[in-house]
Amino acid sequence: MNSNVRKGSGTARKQSRRPSRNPNFKSRKPGQSPSDRRIRPKDTLAEGIIEVDGATEAPQSAVKGPYRILIAVHRPRFRGRAVRATALVGWEITTLLNKQDVVGQVSRLPGPPDIVLLSGDFGRQRDFGIFRAIQPWRSKGMLLVGMVEDCETAPESFPDLPPSRLCDVCISPPYTAAGLRTLLMGLYEAQRGEPAPPPRTAAADPEGDDDDE
Repeated sequence: MNSNVRKGSGTARKQSRRPSRNPNFKSRKPGQSPSDRRIRPKDTLAEGIIEVDGATEAPQSAVKGPYRILIAVHRPRFRGRAVRATALVGWEITTLLNKQDVVGQVSRLPGPPDIVLLSGDFGRQRDFGIFRAIQPWRSKGMLLVGMVEDCETAPESFPDLPPSRLCDVCISPPYTAAGLRTLLMGLYEAQRGEPAPPPRTAAADPEGDDDDE
């Protein structure tokens, strides 16, 4: 018997099959390690979330959420009056101290507060820098109430921007809890189109609770 007969002679030769090439497969570039070639899933968003310019925002609900007020007032006496003025049923109040970030609070989801109560000396700002930094959120429904010594005098660095132009409402001393509450209740009614809620407790009544200036 001829020992040189090829193996498999006279039988169906097995065909070696190469796996079909995936049209979506991209070969690795020269010098590229496997870890450099990352698989990116399709961009998906959770249901009910809208992506706008790289940021996610919750769609506006037909049901009005709680009325939110951010208080950023430097002097403890005036800050206390603002807190008493805002102690109404259903209002959510956030009070900041001088080293806390107003811009960070305003820019957080689900959106800016309804009102920011900001004093001109908060955070040791210069030339009303915090006032200028949060201007973009006024166009999104936020009202800025400034508590400033002089509402009509602009800083030298920004002669065209007096505090009255940076605020929706600018008020000067003296500040009383009763006066602040009257102002804020009027703003609530203008924004929500309904009467402002009552105080949380009878003790929250600001009348007669102010110190002499």
